[in-house]
Amino acid sequence: MPTVFVGNLAGNVTDSDLRTLFERFGKINSLRHVRRRGIAYIELEEDAANTAVAELRGTQLNDRTLDIALDQGGGGKPGGRRRKGRR
Repeated sequence: MPTVFVGNLAGNVTDSDLRTLFERFGKINSLRHVRRRGIAYIELEEDAANTAVAELRGTQLNDRTLDIALDQGGGGKPGGRRRKGRR
């Protein structure tokens, strides 16, 4: 299932705010909100994800313009990639 990346979130945005914004496009299968980084990953059905990206691009939430795109990096799994040989 596609994952929508949402960036530039204000520190006071809640999971409930994100659910309210995205539920109108379809059922949210998962929501991962990383407050300290001001980002979220929201998994939706393919049509819902594409529509959400198209319609929400440039939308403001709590006085911030959201960065919205289909996530190409695997849904924002924690930890990221580590380079070999670095400590």
